[in-house]
Amino acid sequence: MTSFRRNRSRRRRMLSRHVAQRQSTSCLPAMGDRGVWRLFVHPLVDRLLMVMLRCPYALMIVAIGAGAGLAIWHIAAIQSAPDAMSNLTGVVDMHASLSPTPTVTPTSDIVRFLAAYNQASALAAAQGHAALLEPYLAPDGPAWQAVVAEYARRASAGERRDATLVRWGVLQSDITSVGGWIDTQEQWDVVITVGGRIVSSRRGVLTRNRYWLRRDADSWRIIDATTIEVIR
Repeated sequence: MTSFRRNRSRRRRMLSRHVAQRQSTSCLPAMGDRGVWRLFVHPLVDRLLMVMLRCPYALMIVAIGAGAGLAIWHIAAIQSAPDAMSNLTGVVDMHASLSPTPTVTPTSDIVRFLAAYNQASALAAAQGHAALLEPYLAPDGPAWQAVVAEYARRASAGERRDATLVRWGVLQSDITSVGGWIDTQEQWDVVITVGGRIVSSRRGVLTRNRYWLRRDADSWRIIDATTIEVIR
């Protein structure tokens, strides 16, 4: 009976020691927080925190000074950026000068050429002379052959056309230094007379045209052309 009580008392003592050890262990900070706890417990840090709490204006001045320092540092970094960009631009320019430059005919030359052709086309239709279009058409191309046949038909019928170009513009193009094609949209007012009598009068005739061009020695030439009337 006595040994049984002794064993029970030993077990209670061991259990109480184990519980006390667990409570003391749970009160300690974790391994990751011990460094922070030691930092706050350090006397110098403690004094600094006390001074900052006693003088909030000093804390504000320190924060403003730190912000101003960061702002000055960012401004200095931004000001040094153009120097780096200039060096990069110099490298890009050097590579661009070493690479071959493609020769592309400016679109303005084609626009001036087509504008002159449209003026000559209106004048030729009014006078009935296909020769006025000869400087703009390639002599070996189908466009010139179609113009010669059409003006021969008009001459036999006594037909004249008073054509006025209202507006026009370039839709798209693929032009190189030797040739290519260009799409235009044109709006015409056309009055057709036969023997001096008006047989047709149409205004706002909207057409879409594609011109195949070739660069000859002296100027551009139209090889072929197709026209689709969008609004008659």
